[in-house]
Amino acid sequence: MKKELKFIGAALAVCVAMISCENDDQDLMPEFADLKSANNGMIKFYENAVVVKWNEALSLAINNKMPPATEARIYVIVTLAVHDALNNVVPKFETYALDNSTVNAKDIPIENIPPVDVNDISKKKIHPVNAKDISKKNIHSIANAAVAQAAHDAMVALVPASAANAGALLTSCLAEIEESDLKSRGIQIGKDAAIAVLAARQSDPPLGFQSYQQGTLPGEYRSTMPYTLANPPIWPEHAVYAPNLGTFRPFGIETGDQFRVIPPFDVSSPEYAADFNEVKILGGNTSTERTQEESDLAVFFLPNISNFMNHIARTLAVQEQLDGWETARLLALTHITQFDAHLSAFDAIYHYNRWRPVTAIRMADSDGNDLTTADPAWNNLQAARATPPTPSYPSAHAEMGGAGAELFKLYFKKDFKQFTLESFYLPGAERSYTSFSHLSSDISISRIYTGFQFRNDVVQAEKMGRELARYVFRNNLRVLR
Repeated sequence: MKKELKFIGAALAVCVAMISCENDDQDLMPEFADLKSANNGMIKFYENAVVVKWNEALSLAINNKMPPATEARIYVIVTLAVHDALNNVVPKFETYALDNSTVNAKDIPIENIPPVDVNDISKKKIHPVNAKDISKKNIHSIANAAVAQAAHDAMVALVPASAANAGALLTSCLAEIEESDLKSRGIQIGKDAAIAVLAARQSDPPLGFQSYQQGTLPGEYRSTMPYTLANPPIWPEHAVYAPNLGTFRPFGIETGDQFRVIPPFDVSSPEYAADFNEVKILGGNTSTERTQEESDLAVFFLPNISNFMNHIARTLAVQEQLDGWETARLLALTHITQFDAHLSAFDAIYHYNRWRPVTAIRMADSDGNDLTTADPAWNNLQAARATPPTPSYPSAHAEMGGAGAELFKLYFKKDFKQFTLESFYLPGAERSYTSFSHLSSDISISRIYTGFQFRNDVVQAEKMGRELARYVFRNNLRVLR
């Protein structure tokens, strides 16, 4: 009798296991737990493969093919569309544009598990149904469709040249999903997410070169863009790039001047002279003090910083085995900080209107500082290209580096992570890092070796970036309560 009872008990246990699929799967079924637990249960089965695939496609479409601000804007809009799409499939985090306050993921089925006869199990006539596998299939159907459609629609709207490749990738992704109501629903969510984010940013003004009033006093900016009346280029005379960027509505901070730095050193000060003489020695085209390693560092970090940060975020998402929701959030937060850091820097650089080293060194005899000496023939490291056509203080490059490093530290709760970078401008070269802080420091110091900026330009910019990233992380795409 005891043996019989024992057998019945064991069989019943198998039935329970089939239905609940182990304790850690009970959170898939709302009847066993609250909605938040059910949502988390579905999310944890969603790998990041499709999110990563579309991010790679986006990188191939835009990296280093446009000015930094334009690239950063495309990155943030596409990654936010993907983030919002997933969080309208299953609400886990706050969204940017597509509201998810009324979304209920309880109707994403685990599928009906057919009734099972205990005797059939005991006689091994059937195999237990794995509810985990069934739920995994369903969440992938709706989520993959949503991600693919959102990324495709946002990419094609912003980068029309990507339409063919993005269309082929969309067809491939959707073909892998079995036809179902979930697939159709996912496609519609993706479309809605892309439309919502694009609509939220449709009033952004165009970015480009504009004529700019030239400075007349020591320290005031003079345009470095070449221009001749005999053969005028496509930009206007005395051109600068994107003087209106600081007026854009940010994605994650409140205003462009929210983290504006203190004023730069006065050109008559010894602090200014120290920075002046450092960049004059280390950033000049014919410098004999700059080492080959320092020259390589200068060229390595010439590419747009947003695509470096995108590569790091994607690499770490795979390396740390983040689920799809966490991966989409990490990428979106990364690019919110990147665009807003660029915007924040441009607000400050046009506010302070400080000259670049190439102008400062050539005109030093008029700066009123006895500790500086002019060199009318001085030029920056030409292997690094011409001086950027914007004022100098603070450095947008350094602020984006500081913002990205701080965001990663906050997200992963530590500074030390291993990752390797390659550079578009130094083919075949790699730089390996074990900390985000080291990366930020290298990005900053590289601007001195290029001759583009003074040390105070990058020191203050890094501080801005760190403050900005802390604000973005604490106030955007937060976990829903």
